[in-house]
Amino acid sequence: MIQTVLGIFLILLHIVCCVLVWLGIKTHLLKVKKYLMALVIFVPFWGTVCVLLLHLQMLTRRDNRIEPGVEKLRVNEEIYKNIFQAVSDTDKKIVPLEEALLINEPRVRRELIMDVLNDDPEEYMDLLKQARMNEDVEVVHYAITAMVELSKEYDFRLQKMEKLYAASPDDPEILEQYCDFMEEYLNQGILEAQMEREQRERYIRLLRQKLKVKTTLSTCVRLFQNLMKTGDYVQAKEILGLMDQKWHRKEEFWILKIRYLAERKKGAELQQCLRQMKEEQIYLSSKSKEVLAFWLD
Repeated sequence: MIQTVLGIFLILLHIVCCVLVWLGIKTHLLKVKKYLMALVIFVPFWGTVCVLLLHLQMLTRRDNRIEPGVEKLRVNEEIYKNIFQAVSDTDKKIVPLEEALLINEPRVRRELIMDVLNDDPEEYMDLLKQARMNEDVEVVHYAITAMVELSKEYDFRLQKMEKLYAASPDDPEILEQYCDFMEEYLNQGILEAQMEREQRERYIRLLRQKLKVKTTLSTCVRLFQNLMKTGDYVQAKEILGLMDQKWHRKEEFWILKIRYLAERKKGAELQQCLRQMKEEQIYLSSKSKEVLAFWLD
């Protein structure tokens, strides 16, 4: 009887440890990777001890470095002097993320990329893509590992959204969440060409469904942009027609129309469009003027 009670107590204690370690990893209190949960689960007590030791080791390594600042990564002044001409004492300690990969110190490069992995890889996707092409094999390995893990997380979230939508296809809130997720997912740039096209076509179907529920300017803009990326110019032109009817004086409509005409290389129609904007005195914000200059360049 005593052995049974003791066994149950130890099992409950193990479950509590697993939950606490998982929460620590999710909230970034523990600076270790998620795959170490397998060690915690399948190796009771000692797995938890190993994870805590790794966490303490990471903290000790961080204490020996200059703490990340606004630009995220700081290196000591001696390394910085070998790369940049300093203007101030503060500037001497700051290295942009893109420049971090150029530092001729393998140990420093690896520490910098590990900081990204232990923080938020999603926020530094562009840096990870650059790191994949680095000459340091270990840095490349870290970057690819992070992108694979991030891709798995998005796949999991996608499956979750699919189930929610399948259960309640007429719920406008779930449809809104699904569309927002797809926008975020596609913007990460982690998908291969064929998979990206399939997911973008899925997103287009969702946006069309959203238009049936309620026709809004933002939904039309998203739909147009994705149709252009898939090369469906016929449908994109139809969306422009819808926007012309409902939001003729909105700058979003005119910018998208110029983009359409520029990509389709319709020079005469583009010039006519510009004259029409001037005659109708269409207001453009500074941001829209920058976009306009890009498409007219």
